[in-house]
Amino acid sequence: MRTAGKLALAALIAAPLLVVGPTTLSAADHQPVLVWPTPQQQVTRHDGFTIPRVVGVVADAGTDHAALQAVRKILTDAGVTQIQVSPDDPGTSMTVWLQNPGTPLSKLGVPGHSGLAAEGYVLAIGQASRRKHVVLDGVDNAGTFYATQTLRQLVQSGSGAQRLPGVVIRDWPAMRYRGSVEGFYGTPWTHVERLDHFDYLGTHKMNTYIYAPKDDPYHRDRWREPYPADRLAKLAALAERARSNHVEFTFALSPGLSVCYSSPDDAAALLAKFDAIYAIGGRSFTVAIDDIDYHTWHCPADPQHFGTGGEGAGKAQSHLLNQVQAWVRGKGDVARLQLVPTEYWGLSDSPYRKAIRDYLDRDIVVHWTGVDVIAPTITNAHTAQAKAVFGHDILVWDNYPVNDYIAGRLPMASYVGRDQGLSRQVAGVISNPANQPAVSKVSLFSFADFSWHDSTFDPAKAWQAALAEAAGGDAKTVAALRAFADVNAYDGHIHLVQAPEVVEAIEAFWVRWHAGDQAGAVRLLKPRFNGLAAVPGTIRSGVTDPAFIAEAGAWLDATALWAQALSAAVDMLAYQSGGAGAAAWADRQRLDGYVTRALAIRDIRQPHAGTAPKIGDGVIDVFLRDAKAAFDRWVGLDGARAVGTATMDVHADNVASRMVDGDLNTYFWSNRSPNAGDSVGVDLGSVRQIGEVSVLMGKAGSPDDFIHAGVLEYSIDGTSWKALTSATTPEVRAVAPKDARARYVRYRATADNGGNWCVVREFTVQDADVVRYTVTGGPAGENLTAAVDGRLDTAYRASDSPAAGDALTVSASRARPTDRVVVVGTGVAMVEARTGGIWRKIGNLREGYTELPTGGQQLEAIRLNWTAGSIAPKIHEIVFRYTDVPAANLVADLLTVDTGDSGTLRVRLESTQPHDTLVRLTAEAADGLTVSPQETEVVVQRGSVRIVELTVAAAANTTSGRHELTLTASGRGQVVTAKVAIDVYPKVGTTNIALGMPATASNVEPGTGFVAANAVDGDRITRWSSGFDERSWLTVDLGRSTRVGAATLRWEAAYAKAYEIQVSDDGTTWTIVATATDRRGGDEMLRFDGTGRYIRWQGVTRGPNLSYSLYEFELFAVSDARS
Repeated sequence: MRTAGKLALAALIAAPLLVVGPTTLSAADHQPVLVWPTPQQQVTRHDGFTIPRVVGVVADAGTDHAALQAVRKILTDAGVTQIQVSPDDPGTSMTVWLQNPGTPLSKLGVPGHSGLAAEGYVLAIGQASRRKHVVLDGVDNAGTFYATQTLRQLVQSGSGAQRLPGVVIRDWPAMRYRGSVEGFYGTPWTHVERLDHFDYLGTHKMNTYIYAPKDDPYHRDRWREPYPADRLAKLAALAERARSNHVEFTFALSPGLSVCYSSPDDAAALLAKFDAIYAIGGRSFTVAIDDIDYHTWHCPADPQHFGTGGEGAGKAQSHLLNQVQAWVRGKGDVARLQLVPTEYWGLSDSPYRKAIRDYLDRDIVVHWTGVDVIAPTITNAHTAQAKAVFGHDILVWDNYPVNDYIAGRLPMASYVGRDQGLSRQVAGVISNPANQPAVSKVSLFSFADFSWHDSTFDPAKAWQAALAEAAGGDAKTVAALRAFADVNAYDGHIHLVQAPEVVEAIEAFWVRWHAGDQAGAVRLLKPRFNGLAAVPGTIRSGVTDPAFIAEAGAWLDATALWAQALSAAVDMLAYQSGGAGAAAWADRQRLDGYVTRALAIRDIRQPHAGTAPKIGDGVIDVFLRDAKAAFDRWVGLDGARAVGTATMDVHADNVASRMVDGDLNTYFWSNRSPNAGDSVGVDLGSVRQIGEVSVLMGKAGSPDDFIHAGVLEYSIDGTSWKALTSATTPEVRAVAPKDARARYVRYRATADNGGNWCVVREFTVQDADVVRYTVTGGPAGENLTAAVDGRLDTAYRASDSPAAGDALTVSASRARPTDRVVVVGTGVAMVEARTGGIWRKIGNLREGYTELPTGGQQLEAIRLNWTAGSIAPKIHEIVFRYTDVPAANLVADLLTVDTGDSGTLRVRLESTQPHDTLVRLTAEAADGLTVSPQETEVVVQRGSVRIVELTVAAAANTTSGRHELTLTASGRGQVVTAKVAIDVYPKVGTTNIALGMPATASNVEPGTGFVAANAVDGDRITRWSSGFDERSWLTVDLGRSTRVGAATLRWEAAYAKAYEIQVSDDGTTWTIVATATDRRGGDEMLRFDGTGRYIRWQGVTRGPNLSYSLYEFELFAVSDARS
């Protein structure tokens, strides 16, 4: 058996406390063997030995049965053919001591387990008196069992007989509770999966399993009712299997949806349920009162007896739990009672938590998930405060790798964000795993290591070891699992970066591509994507657990398809770079086919059965979009594809891209009602002249799902908006003013939507610059206009073969000089062009992709004269490549520069020509700015984007505010000019001048201690939370008038979508110095230049919550104004 101990990983820390006798050095004993979970103390001896065929085992009737069975298996797997079990020393050349360890330990010069904590053990392997000894000296039966799990990892394979290294390990767990809670929603684990889970917990020295599946009606909805006999028998089997693995089977009951806390009958029903579990062997119990509204009471006596609100709920729950605690004490052999409280996350004190602190029996352990339901970090400071706030021992219910809230995701990243040393504050850390139990083992491995020895926990090493265990130690499979985990990294809370290794490769590719080294870019990326495509096959053949392969099957299948799409995309780009249009188009079609198949995959478990597996989303799909845009540009379509946007999350698979897919039968659908300030819209990809705009909302079956009061707006930069029209109807249309230019167009709610969600069937923005095309002719078929809709993923499809005289004609709204015509599609036809009313043949249609020169003439129309009886035509697009277009499109984003400093402006030159084009770029700066180089020449390859970096410097005396840089691109007789915004602000210091200063607020969330001072105390745990007024404000008094240049806002979940920064010297007259819109929360910095003693944050539009909530409001003075 290959084990993680055979990997060449880092050596463990050895403790100097152990005494070992002098021995002869063996070559196999040089390197310490890696053991998981990490032992507290491990010292290498130099008297290891090979394992003989006959081994004695000292054990008697008091020996732990599971430990004895484990030793038998270890020895058998190591090639031992005869095992002699005896209560006394069998005198064998090698002896394993499960009993009477004193004598062999003394001979080895090793102290026993005295002084170790519960579940601890001493494991000593060495030679003495010409005999080989393996001593497993446990503090208790669990300790002995855990010693066998360490022994299992120490067996080493060699060219001959297997061997054991000389070693002494003194080991004990850092935390009392280590394991898992089956507390997720969706498809629960099966009985067989739970049994296997207990085996995994035991072999990894985890001792806790909490039974709390949300699907069990007798656990929650029907908690008063006794379990039917068949269900009770299964629970008995679970309790027995858990016991055999030294896992505490903790039965949880969740009565909060209907309990009357003051009712003796309800208390009796709860205890009767616990008695039934006690009778089948259960000795550990939890009362879960989570995920309820404690303002809702289920009998009139409760609020009368306990009071209302959080305080009343805390008193009521304490009353019930204290009765259960009396039952626990009466039993005498039941573990400490546990409570999952209603306020199970966060750190601020509250009336509810005070009541728990004051009235709940101190022996009861309280569950807590961290600073949030899914906590990004859990620190020693967090846990110390949680323990103080609750007034009880804390058991961390850590919501990782649970995935019931992120349908389609399979979290496989490392277990990060948890401080070393948490064992000093908490009783334990347990995992709420995923719907997939075998895949969850990758994460549980780290939970085991962290809860056993958190003081040295290394997330990366533990994660690598978990992958190695899943791979059976095979390096190729480990690498495949790592790549698979990379595209399954993002969870939105603990891991915020998706597919970091793929991102790095893609970024390197585009750097080379945009620098003109297209061949080098392809050589860089193609092997990476081919390797990713092979990952699922490697995992299926290399992972040792069939359950892992079955559970991950949908994600493995999807990974293979997405990787094949990536590979096809690189091939497409390579072919277009070489001018091979037909081959590039074939790969484009393969790409789309792979994506379609990937999006059709479904897992069998809920909630994942309702959506496709999410593989590297936001990375892989974006690369494919960008690659397709590059091919579009190469063909002659606008490569800047419109992207649907929405400030609301999506219901099921009805994503924002469906509002810009040209299909009225698909739609974006929000998962909530829009609030004032929410919006739907499009990003056109580049600034362009806009014409008619239409927003088609609502659908059959949901006619009221539209924004009932909104304003249609457009913007160049996404910051400054201009209104087109206001509306209250499901279909909104407007025509932009002449010469209006925009990149962003949105429809924004001006009022809350009254509970109705939002459906957008199509959001269209017409480009006023483009020529309009009309398609006529045949043969008859479907979607005739798709031949000129500017989209390669749609097509005109003829219903039958062409008849004699059939032709397809595309007429332009005006004639323009045309370099060539591109036809993407299939069919047999002669291609003709019309100039000055006269048709002339320019060539024949070729299979898939045809490109025909037209000599720069003023082209009016194109006609495809079909060959009668040939195959039914399918035309994706007919493209006129005009000569009177700019040398390149110019795109550059807003740049912010400090006075007296410089910044890098990245200018995108987007190909518009059907040739490689030499482009001269010139830059002219406004007063106070300099730019370098002022002029440069680059070749923009057909279909590509060339990035040019310019250095923009601001003089020390440059005026604060927005400045302009004029860029001009010229080539092939065409010139294009663009204005780029350069924001200049004074440099600011690094000291937060708001820290500890007096702060006031318009209001505070009722019933809380979330006061204004919390936003300036430098503590990321505390926060200010406003009342439910959208115009709430927070003011900091700096003590004297100060020139301030920046503010950093660190938001809790209740962020502001729009707000202002105001300054005042008297606290009465205020000046707005900065405005922020379209914000998404998190940590954000806003630059400005304002002077005042009082700095006010003024709310304008709330985010998804009814209040605003700031962890910190930090201010930074201009460098020469205040340090």
